[in-house]
Amino acid sequence: MSIILYIYNMKIFDKMIVREFIPQYFICQGILIFVLIVNRIFELVNLLIGKGVDIRIVGELFINTLPFIIFLTIPMSVLVASIMTFGRMSNDFEITAMNACGLNSGGLVIKMLIFSSILFIIALFFADFIVPDANHRVKIMISGISRMKPSVNIEQGIVKKSYDSDLKFYFEHIDKDGTFNNVRIFEKDRTITAPSGNFLGENKGKSYVLLNEGQIIENEGNKTDIIKFNSMVFGLKLEEDIKESTTGRGDREMTTAMLLNEIQKTKDKSQESDNIYQKHRTKRRIYRYLVEINKKFSIAFGVYGFILLGSVIGISLRKSGMGVGFGISTMLFVIYYIILVLGEQFSDKGLISPYITMWIPNIITMLFGFLMFYFTLMRMPPKIFSKIKSIGRNKNEDS
Repeated sequence: MSIILYIYNMKIFDKMIVREFIPQYFICQGILIFVLIVNRIFELVNLLIGKGVDIRIVGELFINTLPFIIFLTIPMSVLVASIMTFGRMSNDFEITAMNACGLNSGGLVIKMLIFSSILFIIALFFADFIVPDANHRVKIMISGISRMKPSVNIEQGIVKKSYDSDLKFYFEHIDKDGTFNNVRIFEKDRTITAPSGNFLGENKGKSYVLLNEGQIIENEGNKTDIIKFNSMVFGLKLEEDIKESTTGRGDREMTTAMLLNEIQKTKDKSQESDNIYQKHRTKRRIYRYLVEINKKFSIAFGVYGFILLGSVIGISLRKSGMGVGFGISTMLFVIYYIILVLGEQFSDKGLISPYITMWIPNIITMLFGFLMFYFTLMRMPPKIFSKIKSIGRNKNEDS
């Protein structure tokens, strides 16, 4: 009879925690998505109002930026929701009541880990099928906007650097129709200024501007020459060259199957060359593709570590407020993402294998989560505490 009662009570708690966790998860994800798209909305509004880009194109850009944001917020929402759910249960002494009835609260955490497999599959689906296509569409649209309106890539009132040289440029004001006022172009030994001008268009990666009634100030030692002109055409490199594969897509625009295909093509080409420099470039290229493959799985797998860590933190804190959940989650996720980005940089340079760098954040999260789970939920204090207590008792007895 007691076994039947135990199973019945566990089923009640299992259903209760799932029913409470799911609404919390969607609320948290909605808030996180809103926070992350606020900055993007300002950029899109600037394209619409400030740059005069068609509202339909701006709307498509907005829609295609959502998949990556949704993918990124899945593990963080899991962390916030688990802290809030288990924190509420602990604060209302439900965890204490479970333990008093002989039910192990650690079983709930394990059940939630099994439930999180659904979120892992969803996150991986977004990462490998939806996000790459969305990123590719965004790149195509931005490239099209840049060709039609080169001024989109220029922030007025800010000094910017050209991507193909040390040349710098400054536009005080840019109108929707592509005309501008008070432009300055800074080179090593000369400065070009013009009170007005307009954008002519884009060709071979460069945007050309027509400068009107300006002057060139050349500095040679202590000598300064000023040359005036009626009109002058100047080319500026406003966009960084995007390294693409033979498929016409960047590494963040490819599915796992595409990335594996590119890796094989790169390996086949590298066998034709014995050049050490070329082999290093090949290694870096392969590592870059491997980074993207591992990153998809690593971030998606993060739901397991975060739900484990979040549940134990929630029980330990005995607090369920959204502010507490978001505060702790933001700090942990920032640390997680910093480690991930640093690892990506090391791998892109060919220094450390992506199989290590992309999984270190999850290893740390899971290890820390299991330690907290063992020492907190299983009610088993670490041996070091017992040793400290025994040392204290020995000292007291000696005195």
